[in-house]
Amino acid sequence: MQIYSSAQTKKKTEQPHAIYYSRTKLISGAVIWTLGMAFFGLLTYRLRAETGAMLLTGLVTFGAIRMFFNCVRPLGSLDKPALIIGKDGIRFEDGLLIGWDDMQENVYLNQTYMGIPILKMVQIKTTLDKPKVKKMRVAALALDSDEYLALCDSYSQGATPSATR
Repeated sequence: MQIYSSAQTKKKTEQPHAIYYSRTKLISGAVIWTLGMAFFGLLTYRLRAETGAMLLTGLVTFGAIRMFFNCVRPLGSLDKPALIIGKDGIRFEDGLLIGWDDMQENVYLNQTYMGIPILKMVQIKTTLDKPKVKKMRVAALALDSDEYLALCDSYSQGATPSATR
């Protein structure tokens, strides 16, 4: 289905749109996970006499450490776009380009539990041999679901057929 686009919108879609990580979201995530590491690390230390409880809190501490590093790692590359949406498709941080004609499904997943955000992820099912499904967590991007879907709609309207690429 064609969506009406004004001349100004069509002009904007001539250039690809780069989406970057949000510095504020990454720093606040790192602070939250630092507090989580400290709390669960202390709890693990205090439960060292009870092996089962110590193992459980140790696993939670390990998860907090992993999430902390997932927040800190992108801080070193804030100048590089995490996603580039253009007329040719969506280019991911790892360099993979999925063309509009190669997409079967393009979904922005936003899961919450009692108002607490649990997962924000882009999932693209493709007709390509590899990858069949491309997933990317987007909670730390400077982007929301409405903006992502609007960008995808506007750029996919001007997509070139895959035979001409």
